[in-house]
Amino acid sequence: MRVLSLVPSQLGHSPGQRGSIELWEKVLAPAGIEVVHAPFESDRLRQILYSPGHNAEKIREMVTGMIERLRLTRGLDAYDAVFIYREAALIGPALIERLVARRKPIIYQLDDPLFVPYRSPSNGVLSYLKFFGKVKEIIRMSTAVMVNSTAIRRFAEQYNKNVFQVPSIVDTDKFEYDPTDQRRRPVTVGWSGSPTTLKNVQMIEAPLQEISKNEACNIRLIGTGDFGLRTLKYEGLPWRAETEVEDLRRIQIGLVPLPDDNPWNPYKFIMKTAQYMALGIVPVGTPMASNLEVIREGENGFFARTAAEWLDRMQTLATDHQLRETMSATGAAEALEKYSLAGNADTIVEAFRSAVRPRQTQNSVSDHQ
Repeated sequence: MRVLSLVPSQLGHSPGQRGSIELWEKVLAPAGIEVVHAPFESDRLRQILYSPGHNAEKIREMVTGMIERLRLTRGLDAYDAVFIYREAALIGPALIERLVARRKPIIYQLDDPLFVPYRSPSNGVLSYLKFFGKVKEIIRMSTAVMVNSTAIRRFAEQYNKNVFQVPSIVDTDKFEYDPTDQRRRPVTVGWSGSPTTLKNVQMIEAPLQEISKNEACNIRLIGTGDFGLRTLKYEGLPWRAETEVEDLRRIQIGLVPLPDDNPWNPYKFIMKTAQYMALGIVPVGTPMASNLEVIREGENGFFARTAAEWLDRMQTLATDHQLRETMSATGAAEALEKYSLAGNADTIVEAFRSAVRPRQTQNSVSDHQ
């Protein structure tokens, strides 16, 4: 089985791609499924896409990408199916998807709620060129749909019956549990994210300030050079793919705060929670999205809603070493079972194989809407 993979980003740069189709190749290839990647973005578009401004250049690069996508649709005879991650093109209606569906079965992966309108802080009004309503159309025309969260699965099942839920995968070959990490002293509480999610950690500045003042534990933040937290004593590091795991290993308590003003957050699978757990880092998170399913209160992590709860959970884990080490081991075992590639290999392979079964077995429910 040979599959053309239409992905938005250059390989190795997007966390979503790295934790899905790029990693899935390790189980798809042995199952006889070859994946050929075709990124939408050029090197230049990758450099400017998430930076403010450059609107004219962004549009020019996206139009170029669309032309290349149209060219690819003329060579589909070389493939048994087409995999589409999120959308075939970063702008416009489902034109490419419709052209593909006429000739080849589509395996569609949706790991973010692209059906919910969202104005990107980097791209402003250009966000609305994405045609948010096209997602349900793509789901309807797909032969197999792969989602990473329960909330997105419920949305997809309104338009297609052949839906597979596969969480965002933690590469446990890299994120490998070592119980000695929890014995490092002093204990460190930390957060890892991107420049676009800085307000997540900023929302818990007050409890972190208390931690900083009473020196209950160290604070390590990973993501950028400046976190905008002037009242804290903390170690700040830029996120780097090559040092990500080692940078995280210095953390024993992992923070997962989620603001409720982002309409996407309730639908998301929070990859960072699963990554923390795989390394034995005990998560403390907002009870939202996949955290509600991944974190089991008091067993593999804690929930926190108010500033007082954030402070209490961090101080409890910082001082009760036995509790923290027990929760660490529990979380690591669960991450290996539920969020690793091995734990999801059968579902991934089955989703791809289901796409090339006889066309009469397709499960679109569009006629029933």
